[in-house]
Amino acid sequence: MTIDKLEKAIKEFNDASFFECHDTLEEMWNEERNPEIKKFYHGLIHIAVGFYHLTNLNFRGATSQLKKAIFKLNNYPETYMNIKLSELLSEVKLWLEKIENPPLEKNENFNFENLPKIKLADENENWQI
Repeated sequence: MTIDKLEKAIKEFNDASFFECHDTLEEMWNEERNPEIKKFYHGLIHIAVGFYHLTNLNFRGATSQLKKAIFKLNNYPETYMNIKLSELLSEVKLWLEKIENPPLEKNENFNFENLPKIKLADENENWQI
C-alpha cells in the first residue's frame, strides 16, 4: 500500500537515509497514476537526492536537486498528504542558501545533525490529499 511506503520514506528521510528514501519514493512515483501526486513524489525525490548529495559534499548536485524540488513543490498547499510541506520547503530553502553562500571551507559550516525532517500536520489524522 502507498501509505505504508510513504510512512517508510518519511522514516528513511528523517533518519538521514536519503538514498533509501529516494528508492522508496521512486518506487511510489513509478506506480502512481495521478499526475498531481506523481509530481509531489517527484519533488520529494529531488529533496532526498539533494540531501544525499549534500551529505556526500557534492554541493553542485545538492544545489541542482534542491532547486528542482522547490520548483516542483512551490505551488502545493502548506499541508499535502498530511505532510507539513511549507515547513519542509522553508528548511530546504535555508539549506540551499547555506550551500550557495558557504564559508571559505564549505564543509566547516554544515552541521548535518540539523538536517530537515519531514513533519506530519497531525500524527493521529488519516493521510489526506
